[in-house]
Amino acid sequence: MNSTIEASSKTAYHTFTNVEFTGVYDRMVYDFTNNGGDNRIGSIGSYQLFIRYGDKVYVEVKGVGEIVMPYDMLQKNKYLNYYYNLSLKLSHEKNMVFQHLLYSCDYHIRYQINDNAVYPDEERWWGISTAFIETSMNTRGAKIVDNETICYYKINPYDLENWDCSSQEDVDTFLRIYMTRAEIQNNVFDRICVIYNRLVSAHQESWMTKELNEIEKELGELSAIFEDKKNVIALSILSDSNAIENGDVLAILYNIIVSPEGHEKYKSIVSKLEKCGHLESVSQILEA
Repeated sequence: MNSTIEASSKTAYHTFTNVEFTGVYDRMVYDFTNNGGDNRIGSIGSYQLFIRYGDKVYVEVKGVGEIVMPYDMLQKNKYLNYYYNLSLKLSHEKNMVFQHLLYSCDYHIRYQINDNAVYPDEERWWGISTAFIETSMNTRGAKIVDNETICYYKINPYDLENWDCSSQEDVDTFLRIYMTRAEIQNNVFDRICVIYNRLVSAHQESWMTKELNEIEKELGELSAIFEDKKNVIALSILSDSNAIENGDVLAILYNIIVSPEGHEKYKSIVSKLEKCGHLESVSQILEA
């Protein structure tokens, strides 16, 4: 496994070139008033987590267990393959996993949402940030919640490098238990797929729009920076050629053609144009 690590005092971020970390997390929330007049607030969580390394995939499903299987075997199972492909659409940083540092972190992983423990009686230190699906039992509505650290792996991902795929018997047992999941047994899987596909498509469109807006903003900022550099270099050429001998004229032109954001950045360079050679001043402008 090829990775780079950036760490703070509490968390290490591992970025891989040849491993993908994804997951599908479903959360059903409710807020009901019971017979005593008290509000009953809580949630039920379910997850399907994946780590793909080469031709093998680590799969972990709540209530089913965990297994390492060949990727082509996963593709042959209609249900697992659907959730795996869905996980790819929900995770924006597929090659990064974070690690809460055991002896310096005060974040003890038993991810608790009100009265329902998602990972009961387990310490989990490796996780990913991903969008997930949330359904309200009150409104019957569903939405995508973006980028929350809610998916935690049971294993240290680096261990996967030395693991072989599970035996065929173990894979068969895992799949047999997996096929007892409620949406499969109750024949509602296809209906769920339609809802999830709509949600994820809308989420991806929204995310892409946001990304494009950010890119457009950055390009606009870069354009202004490059335009300032071009104009200051033009002033440098004029000064060097003695086409402008009056420093006041140079200052007036500078204030006109350089953006307000660039004034302070290039002010000291422009004030020394008469003392610097053309190449030296251009070098300083490009480095600013």
